[in-house]
Amino acid sequence: MKTMKEVARRREKEATILVILYEHIVRNTLVRILSAKGYKLVTASIGLDGIRKFEKGKGKFDLVMVAVRLPGISGLNVAKKIKEIDQDTPVVLIKEWDKELDTKELKASGVDLLLSKPFHMDTTLNLVEKAINLEAR
Repeated sequence: MKTMKEVARRREKEATILVILYEHIVRNTLVRILSAKGYKLVTASIGLDGIRKFEKGKGKFDLVMVAVRLPGISGLNVAKKIKEIDQDTPVVLIKEWDKELDTKELKASGVDLLLSKPFHMDTTLNLVEKAINLEAR
């Protein structure tokens, strides 16, 4: 159960988001969009690094955003590992706009929401707010 202080922090958009995305330009674009709205960002370019940062900062992250395609380990496997560490932290999977994903794999990985590239600022911010509100429940 979240304390009133934790819920208030999320309302103030001071939530901390872990972004795991290999593509440098896309990762920086997402970071700029979210940090401009007051979110705190931690980034990783590969899945294993993202998992390590999540483990090290357990309880620090209000949301994890992970790309489907990552070198070494897939985004679905990263999402599954994040959920094994902390099932309450929402996970947004970032996918290519034209790629269909297997719904059974999505469910098994524990992904809460999907975000398609290319990013549209309003859609991205609304989805992030929705995901953080999932976690605050």
